[in-house]
Amino acid sequence: MSFWERGVGMAKGTTTSLNEAATATGAWQSGANLEDLRSACPFVHYGPLAEAHERGTAVETKWAIYRQTTAPHVEHDLIEAAYAEPHLRALFPFRSHMSLNFSRCTGFPYTHDVPVITPVNGKYRVTWWTTRSPHGPADIGEADDPRDAVALVVAHLPPECGPAVTGTANDLERSDSL
Repeated sequence: MSFWERGVGMAKGTTTSLNEAATATGAWQSGANLEDLRSACPFVHYGPLAEAHERGTAVETKWAIYRQTTAPHVEHDLIEAAYAEPHLRALFPFRSHMSLNFSRCTGFPYTHDVPVITPVNGKYRVTWWTTRSPHGPADIGEADDPRDAVALVVAHLPPECGPAVTGTANDLERSDSL
């Protein structure tokens, strides 16, 4: 079972008991928080990021996870350079295909209107995530240093690109159109 809320996989669990599944579904649909869900259904599990989403601190927690990871595929100099920039630190960071991305919302689908940084052969390629040309993502530029790549992203932020909000890109589009 998967328990989703506002574009975020909050918890999951496996059971062969129809009664346990019904209890978990009922609890989740009636608005139980993560702790109450796990208390009622011990087969359900969740992590610190789900707890952060529930508390409203998902952006800060996701940055902390990236800054503390020892995973070899995460480029720490790039993470630190992006984190040092207040405009980017206010956005929800996520990684996809070795690129560091930033979203104006905390749930999936994410926004894709902020440039992306991809480390390539010791350099940092900055592109638009969305297709801005018929041939794929459009290049913005290349930098030798992560700080310069971050500066390119900041120079191309969409107007009024404020802190990430709870919800999905679809939610944001609906609120922007109102």
